Amino acid sequence: MSHGRMLGLQVSRFVADGAASTLTIFALTLPVLVAAGGMVVDYTNAASMRTRMQTTADMAALAAARELQLSRANPSAIAAVATNLINGALQGATPVVNVDTQAMTVQVVIQKQYQPVTGRFVLNSPIALSASSTAKMSGSMPLCLLGLDPAAAETIGLEASALMTAPGCLVQSNSTSKLGLKSKDSAVLLAGMICSAGGKVNATSANFSPAPTTDCPVLPDPLSSRVAPSVGACNHTGKVVDGTYQTLQPGTYCGGLTVTNAANATLSAGIFVITGGPLIVDGGSSLSGSGVGIYLSGAGTNLTFDADSTISLAAATNGPLAGILIFDDPSGAPAPANAPKSGRGAGGRALKSGSPRQHQILSDNARNLLGTIYMPKGEIIIDALQRIADKSAYTVLVVQQLHLYSGPNLILNSNYSATNVPVPMGVGPYSAKIFLSN
Repeated sequence: MSHGRMLGLQVSRFVADGAASTLTIFALTLPVLVAAGGMVVDYTNAASMRTRMQTTADMAALAAARELQLSRANPSAIAAVATNLINGALQGATPVVNVDTQAMTVQVVIQKQYQPVTGRFVLNSPIALSASSTAKMSGSMPLCLLGLDPAAAETIGLEASALMTAPGCLVQSNSTSKLGLKSKDSAVLLAGMICSAGGKVNATSANFSPAPTTDCPVLPDPLSSRVAPSVGACNHTGKVVDGTYQTLQPGTYCGGLTVTNAANATLSAGIFVITGGPLIVDGGSSLSGSGVGIYLSGAGTNLTFDADSTISLAAATNGPLAGILIFDDPSGAPAPANAPKSGRGAGGRALKSGSPRQHQILSDNARNLLGTIYMPKGEIIIDALQRIADKSAYTVLVVQQLHLYSGPNLILNSNYSATNVPVPMGVGPYSAKIFLSN
């Protein structure tokens, strides 16, 4: 065999052997290449899932913090907002929500297992993913008016040229009615924040400032745990201060208390229980007192501060009614069917029977009402022509309903540091600003 032919055979064998080796190597490395490619896809998918989890955690924390703004007393309800949002956005996720009402924070942690798909032959176990977010509230916005009625039209209502000025605090109607919050005609409600659990009604955008937030979470009664004073034996029956100057002592006033005919009554510090009849100040009379609490008990016990009366009252700094100026019977004992008329002009406004119990502040000189007015089953009618409560360091109203007529300007201040009258526990700060802190 020639030398050239032998060389050709050797080359052919080398090429054949090389091809076989290449095929062998390719066959051996192919699963590794496929697995590596699968791992890249799985890790890319896992990273995408992790990003989605983080976005969801941020959204859930912010949503729960907004609930914290309105339901600080109910951490479980706050946590449920975040949990429901997470469960709706991420199937198979495990959420953990921590609510700290003292630090005003909501922490959300989401854990989820990613099951490998393309790289499952190499990644024998799921990839554990986790995302966390914390939302915090800063600043402070106190609650100054809460209308408790859950269903009424106009749980809070203003009309004519009435004004309500509460620039540094929260005003909320708990009514889920579409008409639950109403400001019509030329009335204006101005507050730091305005909320309605239902809807709102207004003639123009100028009736509210800022525009109310609707469908807000219902706020629980922050004072529901407060115990009403006991009604003792009668110290006075049918007490009338008529055209004289008198200093009245704390005690139980059966059959009501009337201050009339240009009388001047001063309440000494303590608790005044008015039962079985109205508290009326009219006929150009005045009622004043510091360190006092007034409890309106039983059927027929209504409050009327008539148009020409002068009222200046401040709540107690200590004792069972510390910070509470007027406490209306929480049982909601109705007014009698023959409830008297009183109010502005001839004949006044007839107080209706039944529920809610009606009370009237008609005075054009009731500029100091320092403390909290708590009427969980009562309606306050304010039908004055001048400023109301503007000289009070703070005034808080927690009532079933509130209605303003004519042209008063109810001013709800929140200058707590300007007085030693405490704000009752439960009427606490509500944040105006929410942000992610991590």
